[in-house]
Amino acid sequence: MVLHVRVISGSGGGPDKTIIRSPGGIDPMRYRMAAAYIHPQGDTGNDTIRRHAAERRCPLFTVPERGPVDPRTVHALYHLCRRLHVTVWHGHDYKSNLLGLVLRKLWPMKLVTTAHGWTRESRRTRLYYHIDNWCLSRYDEVIAVSPLIYEHCLLHRVKVTNLTYVPNAIEPAEYERGQSRDAARSALGLPTDRFAIGVVGRLSIEKGVDRAVRLIAALRARHPHAQLHLVGGGPEHDALKQLVADLDVADAVVFHGWQTALKPYYEMMDMLLLPSHTEGLPNVVLDAMAMGVPVAATDDGGVRELLDDGQAGVILTQDESTWPDAVERLIEHAAARDVFTARARQRVVSRYSFTRRMASIA
Repeated sequence: MVLHVRVISGSGGGPDKTIIRSPGGIDPMRYRMAAAYIHPQGDTGNDTIRRHAAERRCPLFTVPERGPVDPRTVHALYHLCRRLHVTVWHGHDYKSNLLGLVLRKLWPMKLVTTAHGWTRESRRTRLYYHIDNWCLSRYDEVIAVSPLIYEHCLLHRVKVTNLTYVPNAIEPAEYERGQSRDAARSALGLPTDRFAIGVVGRLSIEKGVDRAVRLIAALRARHPHAQLHLVGGGPEHDALKQLVADLDVADAVVFHGWQTALKPYYEMMDMLLLPSHTEGLPNVVLDAMAMGVPVAATDDGGVRELLDDGQAGVILTQDESTWPDAVERLIEHAAARDVFTARARQRVVSRYSFTRRMASIA
């Protein structure tokens, strides 16, 4: 019995798609799986995750807590482990990893964690980063989702015998294009004569969405038909709105907010931009590659491997002053976009399918 444990606020993120799919992708004669989500009391954002879990037939348990340290969280998870007869605890963030170490003293089980990546943008997240590194070396097995995270774990005293690289994955059949770009834009009430650059993800500091806004401002002189679409919500929303006003690009930036169904937004894009400061192995890049959307992404985490060292997409340096010239290649040359999308789709099918991932996890 494997219990996936994760802390979320709101609707969660990329790892949740993998967690919810996992029970349906593994041999039920050998493994049972369930998920436990710890969330702030009163937060109703996880209703979306509940719905997705029900659709995927993933048993889901929620653990509301008051504040960052709530003894009732340990109590609730202990009784859940006993009730489900959990034999493997699978943590997905610093807090679930720390809780696993505490609960193993109360309930005998093996400890597994997936290292999705870390942010160190604030004093608080830097503390979480150090706590997680301390936990990793005490786990029975650590799964790294990118080669850089694998190397990070080795540097932080995770034994090579306890460490495995398993990249994120998706089910390609779920990402077949269902409509043309023009049809998708018409359905969303968007103009069909603009070059649509999409950013999908949480509007938070580490995602670097402000860099995408500055990029569209730099592009507008030579490419006034380019338009930036921000799909997601988060704490930087108001700051980004102000930046759009300051740069006078309100006519070139569309805020779509958080969306439960992302496929129509991928279908309307001419390209996906990933402007992140830090990443693990980003699911949004996998999604776009499978959907036939050209990608330009910052060189962080597993991006270079995903994009086959630049053969399946444009790899951006962290120096954003170089981005306009790099992105112009995709805007001006449809043939280059077609080459990238063909290679990207084949790469997802051959290397990043969910069936292949779950065989590695087993």
